[in-house]
Amino acid sequence: MSGFNRWGWSLAAVASLLTAGVLTLGPRALGMDEWQALLVREDEGLSESTVDTSPNSALGTLPLISRITRQAREIRIEHADSHTQSQGQGQDQHLRQPAWLSLSHDAQGHWKITSLADWPARQDKVTALLGALAEAQLRERKPSTDKTLAALGLNDSAPILTVASASGEIRLQLGDKPNAAPAAHSAGAAEALPGRYVRWLSSEDAPVLELSRDIGLPDWRGGMATSQVMDLATLRPLAVSRMEISMAAQADIGMAAMTRGLAPDSAAADHLVAALSPLKQNDLRLRSGSDDWQAAVTLRLHWPQLQAHSQQQLTLAIEAGSKPWARLTLDGSGWPVPLAKRLGAVEIQVNGALREQLIALVAVVEPPAPLSEVAIAAALGVSPLSLLHLPALLLPTP
Repeated sequence: MSGFNRWGWSLAAVASLLTAGVLTLGPRALGMDEWQALLVREDEGLSESTVDTSPNSALGTLPLISRITRQAREIRIEHADSHTQSQGQGQDQHLRQPAWLSLSHDAQGHWKITSLADWPARQDKVTALLGALAEAQLRERKPSTDKTLAALGLNDSAPILTVASASGEIRLQLGDKPNAAPAAHSAGAAEALPGRYVRWLSSEDAPVLELSRDIGLPDWRGGMATSQVMDLATLRPLAVSRMEISMAAQADIGMAAMTRGLAPDSAAADHLVAALSPLKQNDLRLRSGSDDWQAAVTLRLHWPQLQAHSQQQLTLAIEAGSKPWARLTLDGSGWPVPLAKRLGAVEIQVNGALREQLIALVAVVEPPAPLSEVAIAAALGVSPLSLLHLPALLLPTP
């Protein structure tokens, strides 16, 4: 009997190691038929009532996810829907939803947001995302039933994260955070264990895993893109030669369009140049192709024309609203080509205070009112009748 028990325990241990090894290698390491067969065998012996969710569960490594993540060259975030959830890695790429956000790793080692005209990405945010994914371990596997998917937050609104490298690609649908029991740290206080439910989109019966790390996505555009648009003082050290502020017509209040000029050496001009050095954005989006886009206020800066072909102009057109969107355009030669290309493809959300400052300047910078004869006479210190002989008064006496 003791020999039989030893053989039984040995076979059970081998089976457990084999199952854990398959989970850690993922669907790319097995044929799809073998992977689906394994899922069927596991589901037969695993139900929601028997899933162990305690924090003391054995953690398993995920070498495939770790290897691809550490060698990542492309990241995509998509909106999930019933179509994308059922698509496997072997399906054609054009059947997928358009990427909500896509990033790529260039030859210099920098991440850029390809879905936003190669806008520079915040390297720390990308590194933190990939680091959490590379270090995540498998805590539990959950049954992929409709009831479980809904309970774990794996619904149509859950984003899909794709990470690709030269050695492969993984697609994970991100769910909720697990309600794990708190763990005590060195200070003795309890803190919730990090983690995330993910669905490995590898087949129609995609496995649901509970990872030991929170694979949280930062606020996509505003949090993933660098906030600085440009530093005007660095780009254009020469003084501005002309500055104009234009306000669009407003039919509801009967206001006609008007343009005001600012003296480039005035205090107001200095304040505007300071506001654009550096100019920062709260959010980004691709420029819309609609014809109804209209700026409420427009700022134009001109620089001296050193050569016939080197005239430069900056145009900042801002919409109405408390959190206005703006279009920034750089015209003329001498601007950095990548910067001009990026700015020509996106709209930036600027601080509403900048728009209010421009409107206030238009209101206060009025052209001089025409002077009456009385006012001219008072200024010259003569009587109004003497104005008839003003040219004689101005002639030098012999």
